[in-house]
Amino acid sequence: MPNTIWKPHPRQEEALRRIEYEVLYGGARGGGKTDAGLVWLTDHINNSRYRALVIRKNADDLSDWVDRAGRMWSLLGAKIAYRPAVITFPSGATIRTGHLKDDQAYTKYQGHEYQRILIEELNQIPEEKRYLQLLASCRSTVAGINAQVFCTTNPGGVGHGWVKRRFVDAVPPNTVFIDPTSGRSRIYIPARVDDNPTLVTADPGYVRFLDALKDSDVELWKAWRLGDWNTFAGQYFKEFRTDKHVIRSYLPNKNNVLIGGMDWGRTAPFAFVLTEIEQVSVEGTKFHRAKTFFEVYGTDKTPREWAEVIKEKLKFFGLSPIDISHIQGDPAMFTKGNDNSISIADQFKREEILLRPASNDRVGGWENLHNWLSIAIDDKPYWQITENCGNLIRTLPELVHDENKVEDVDTDGEDHAPDAVRYLFKALKWLDSKVGGYAPRDDRKRPRVANMIDDKQLGINLDRFATINKPTRRVGGIVTR
Repeated sequence: MPNTIWKPHPRQEEALRRIEYEVLYGGARGGGKTDAGLVWLTDHINNSRYRALVIRKNADDLSDWVDRAGRMWSLLGAKIAYRPAVITFPSGATIRTGHLKDDQAYTKYQGHEYQRILIEELNQIPEEKRYLQLLASCRSTVAGINAQVFCTTNPGGVGHGWVKRRFVDAVPPNTVFIDPTSGRSRIYIPARVDDNPTLVTADPGYVRFLDALKDSDVELWKAWRLGDWNTFAGQYFKEFRTDKHVIRSYLPNKNNVLIGGMDWGRTAPFAFVLTEIEQVSVEGTKFHRAKTFFEVYGTDKTPREWAEVIKEKLKFFGLSPIDISHIQGDPAMFTKGNDNSISIADQFKREEILLRPASNDRVGGWENLHNWLSIAIDDKPYWQITENCGNLIRTLPELVHDENKVEDVDTDGEDHAPDAVRYLFKALKWLDSKVGGYAPRDDRKRPRVANMIDDKQLGINLDRFATINKPTRRVGGIVTR
């Protein structure tokens, strides 16, 4: 593109000269991402066969981008038609715009060939699957044009986790990564506002605004000013720390209370977790500690098939379904089909996996998890997760606030394992050890497992709960006591 129209700054120039199949440019706010993407698209506008695609999660979010494109490309003879925007150049080269707002959006581009695809705000795409489906349309049969994807983003958003794993964690910044499966290359080029002298000169107040965040919201400052991918705007469970909340795998004590949580999914992931409840005593103060030690996760299985997976894995831990005090299940699992067919919960019951309808108080449930993630008086969390529960460990810290209901999490994210633990913990009473904990014979402070303790039994030993509440035998698949 002629320098009389636009001249790149050094970091932008570095991103624009990359030849890797996938390029991620950005990180901090103000790094000149949008302009770099606009210029990157113009390399082949004199070729009549050139076709490019510009994507954001929602088509409406591209309105500002289209305005900027119109202003920047007007001297190149670009013409814009709207709904959705299609930009054409005198040669016949065409740039289209689109969205990836749902699982099927990629089908709009299926069978198309786009030599270049620009994705604005990649972190707004909730799942890597949608991104990979789109990449199937990025290819080239045009001589002299290599297929390439250029993505811009900041840390944060519902897709933060998968973008970080794909581009940031794979290799150090500015280092080429070769995918061992596909053989294709990708690279992450970080940029900060300091790499955009045009903005710094034109709007010094914006830089001061970013710097001032350090005093009001240090996590936001790290993300927006420094481009720190280890913290991000909108993160729901900011208190989660791998070094504190994740522990080594172990075999639970089957005499303790074991409670399960289940979130149903067929095409979306199914999640089942088990948690052991321990009584802890620190200098005379007693409280509960929960340890989630068991996870089953995946897609495309029937209730019967999942039940078999669960029972087989329980054997590894020296357990069977009868050792589980109770399982809190997604309330939707108890609904019969329109044809009055058997519910998902009843299908599990046939396989000796007995479920109770969980509370679907989402906001209260998430707030409850904040409590369990907090630190007790022994400097350990009330809730710990073993390292073999990889999907829970991966997805819990990646949850973000819903933009329209900030007390809830954004359901576009991968929330299936967190949902399972939300159901589980809603059935437990959390007691803060820092405000006195529990006196065994004080009914106001004694710990309880909801729906499991007879209120007449005061001061009962927690170690006996599993025995008291454990089914004694099964007759024809029905639990008796």
